[in-house]
Amino acid sequence: MTALPLFDRLSIRLSADGFSFCTKCRPTTEGGQATFEYTSLQIEPHISLAANVKQLLERGSEFPYRDGGFRRTDILMDVAGKYATVPLEIFEDDQADVIFGHLHQLRPGETVLYNVLDRSNIVVLFSMERSAHTLLKELFPTGRIWASISPVIEQLTTRSRMAGPRKTYICLGRRRMDILVFEHGHPLLVNTFACRDAEDCVYYTLHAWNSLGLKQKQDELYLIGNGSSHKEQVFSELQKFIKQVTVVNPIAEFNRSEMAQNEQVPYDLLALWHCGL
Repeated sequence: MTALPLFDRLSIRLSADGFSFCTKCRPTTEGGQATFEYTSLQIEPHISLAANVKQLLERGSEFPYRDGGFRRTDILMDVAGKYATVPLEIFEDDQADVIFGHLHQLRPGETVLYNVLDRSNIVVLFSMERSAHTLLKELFPTGRIWASISPVIEQLTTRSRMAGPRKTYICLGRRRMDILVFEHGHPLLVNTFACRDAEDCVYYTLHAWNSLGLKQKQDELYLIGNGSSHKEQVFSELQKFIKQVTVVNPIAEFNRSEMAQNEQVPYDLLALWHCGL
């Protein structure tokens, strides 16, 4: 049998809670099956992102990806709500720092990056330590860097294009929630809130719902994400106020893919792999 190239795709997710890696390897022989692997590593939360990346490189066999060989490499930065969205038609790349600075404090040594999202026609601005950005580009020259919210926006844009009521998605994570509202595939709202408990999640959801004039009995609300321990409580409470509340099963959402069957894989990483970015 003919041996085939092994590596196909690598995604690295960088978060204050740790780093994770998802790989797709081509079959080693003709007629074989591609294999997926997801691993995560703890990091030192009291040092910089760049310092953690450097420590990772020193772990040797725990980081076998440095030599490249992947057809595609993506780096997903968990922006933890520190991002800005701008309509594509008015965006000028030389204004990225100014726009971002109006909404978030740009710390010394940070650089502003952005993702152009063609499906939703918006641009997502976010920041990263300049030294970490330089190091990652040296390690992965062809790697693309994404804000964690970007693939979620694109995946849900496609999901919400069908005719019908407006659709709200609440992505529950650890200590925060993302809220995205769409009308026929057009984003009406993309925002992130810090949440200590289910009560916070319900409060911010209903506030956004009322602010946009969404209909209690007609419009739809979906709970996504797997990073929260109080999803069931949020679901139960929201049902008291909104008629159509649904919990999205990631296995069904992403066509029963091997990745989606691993409950540890974050929703933004699933969206990145499956939304065709």
